[in-house]
Amino acid sequence: MTFSVDWTSFDMPHKKVNLPEKNCAYCQRPFCWRRKWARDWENVRYCSQRCKRAAKSTPAANLCASASVEDEF
Repeated sequence: MTFSVDWTSFDMPHKKVNLPEKNCAYCQRPFCWRRKWARDWENVRYCSQRCKRAAKSTPAANLCASASVEDEF
């Protein structure tokens, strides 16, 4: 049994149009303020844990690659 819900008929008590936005430092996609980031919004740089992990692993890979190239010469 499935139910069909018309979400446009619900009136939300709050509007999410005035939330601040930033661009992710890794994927450059825009992301909005979240309540869990309220105390630390100035320091939030990534839209997700996935982008945070990828950003931390990328520079290390580049450093290792450049170090091995320098060792060859």
